[in-house]
Amino acid sequence: MQVGSRSEIGHVRKRNEDALLVEPEVGVFAVADGMGGHPAGDVASAAAIRALTAELVDRAVDDTDPPAALTAALEGAHRAVREEAAGDSALTGMGTTVVVALVRGDATWVGHVGDSRAYLLPSGGPLRPVTRDHGAGGYLTQALGLDRGIAPDVVRLQLGSGDRLLLCSDGLTNMVPDSVLQDLLQASSDPQAASDALAEAALAAGGIDNVTVVVVAA
Repeated sequence: MQVGSRSEIGHVRKRNEDALLVEPEVGVFAVADGMGGHPAGDVASAAAIRALTAELVDRAVDDTDPPAALTAALEGAHRAVREEAAGDSALTGMGTTVVVALVRGDATWVGHVGDSRAYLLPSGGPLRPVTRDHGAGGYLTQALGLDRGIAPDVVRLQLGSGDRLLLCSDGLTNMVPDSVLQDLLQASSDPQAASDALAEAALAAGGIDNVTVVVVAA
């Protein structure tokens, strides 16, 4: 397994509200996107990544039931963001989306809340979405930290030799069409080069949001 990643502030935002988790040794990868227009999106995404790290990296994951482990980790991250906001009135209302992958051999589980996405590019193509956004038209029905419960979606994938898994914030998918994502992923066998190309494409298209990508190559 090879991994590449990149996170950029973009051309418009004043700070990077995205955060990422890349731990290939334990097969855990995540992208969190602090919600634009909400207070302290960067604080929310960082809190979510810390909580996911504690649950999925620092502790032994129950590999007998990966979907339950992912769901529990996302629910824990939701509580962590809410608890951090409760301690400071300036953080009230902060939230973050997140997509997380747990890789175990040729089996991978992907969980998400919000509109950060995962895509699978099989070695023979074509690119296909793994996640379905929780919301539409800029309105999110789910996010970590909001004052309502979450219902994470978790799906199981098979990663074969040559397959690519892409995790990303909407700063990529709002700027670059899926057809171009596929072309850029197929253009390089090096996941870091692919990550750089994807981020650069979002920046070249305007870079109106933070953009974060993680590419995992089986």
